Amino acid sequence: MRARVDEQLQNLVRKLGESINDSINNSGEVDAALEKLREAGHEVLLVLEATIVFKEKLPEQNGEPLASLTYEDRQFLRNLNIRFESDS
Repeated sequence: MRARVDEQLQNLVRKLGESINDSINNSGEVDAALEKLREAGHEVLLVLEATIVFKEKLPEQNGEPLASLTYEDRQFLRNLNIRFESDS
């Protein structure tokens, strides 16, 4: 079952990458900017890097997604100046 989920995820990520690539390749603004650089005498090679991050959803408990955080988790977040509504 896990392999099937991974395969589906890979397909979705591949489609996302293709969509991003198509958007850039079909952008008149990008083409115009590259052409201006070439006209100014520069050789141009456009290389972009995208980072895709997946975050697992926290299980909701009693309608509160933060209910599963431990005391230590909350202390760590508070040290980063992240406050919770219940802190006020």
